[in-house]
Parts: sequence; structure tokens; C-alpha cells
Amino acid sequence: MEKVIIALAGVLVGAILTVGREIFTEWRKDKKDAQYLAIRIVCIFDRFVEGCIAVAGDEGLYHGQPDAEGLSRRQVDEPNFDIQLADVNWKSLPSELMYEILSFPNDLDDVKHIVNSTFDDVASPPTFDEGFEERQYQFSKLGLKASYLVGKLRSEYNLPARTLNDWNPTEYGKS
Repeated sequence: MEKVIIALAGVLVGAILTVGREIFTEWRKDKKDAQYLAIRIVCIFDRFVEGCIAVAGDEGLYHGQPDAEGLSRRQVDEPNFDIQLADVNWKSLPSELMYEILSFPNDLDDVKHIVNSTFDDVASPPTFDEGFEERQYQFSKLGLKASYLVGKLRSEYNLPARTLNDWNPTEYGKS
């Protein structure tokens, strides 16, 4: 009887160790998947922030001058945001962070709508000052939100800070 109990205990310990190893392996894989996804997203958001900074500096003038017709025109294209990453495990991120990232294109659509409405309904030629001010403001806010999300990802997944020398895009966006 004692041998049966020892054999049963051995089988039970073996099963527990096997299950524990599988759980640990899956946890480690999820952690690596999340870190890889975070790296990819940070790179996309960093480029987006740069685009927002360019828009925030656009006053509609080319070398300080309006175009040949005397009108101010958009000199910088609005940044694109393509987060279509099919080869990653989105479920590896915490749900709140995943929601903030995946809903970001909606925020961009809202900003584009606000800016276009301002240019169409409020801004007047030849300078379109109201339109350019709204465009600068909205893209500055969106760039700051993107920068905030990048900060959360870098913090959550121990990613290094971006080397910017003496220039800080977040501070530029706040001014």
C-alpha cells in the first residue's frame, strides 16, 4: 500500500511540474509577444508624433510667403497612422492599453473632421488663420496623446527612451 501511495505521489508531482512548466512557458511567450508588439507600436507612434510636430509648425506659408494666388496653403501633409499588424498577438497587451492603441485611429479621424470643418466653415481666405490654428492645435493634442501612449508602452515593457539630443517633441507640442 505504501508503494502505491509513493507511486501516486510521484505521478502527481510529475503532473504538477509539467503543468507548471507549461504555464511558465506560456507566460514567458506572452510576455515576449507583448514586448515585441510594444516595440513595433512605439516605432509607429514615434513616426506619427514627428508628423504631428510637422503639422504643428505649418502656418500655410512657403518660405514665409503665400502661394502665387496670395493664399496660404497646407505645406505639410497630415501624418498617416497605419497600425495594421496582423503578425502579432494583440491579446498579449493589457486590455486597457490595447483599447487606447486600437481606438487611436478613431481619434485621428475625429481630428481630421474637426480640422476640415474649420477650414470649410470658419476659416476665410486668403490666410485661413482659423483653420491653420485649429489644425496646429488638434494635431499638437493628438501628438501629445501619442507621446503619452509611447511613454506608457516604454514604461510597461522596459523599452529604452528615444535619443533626441537636446530636442524634445513633447515640449515643442506644448508650446
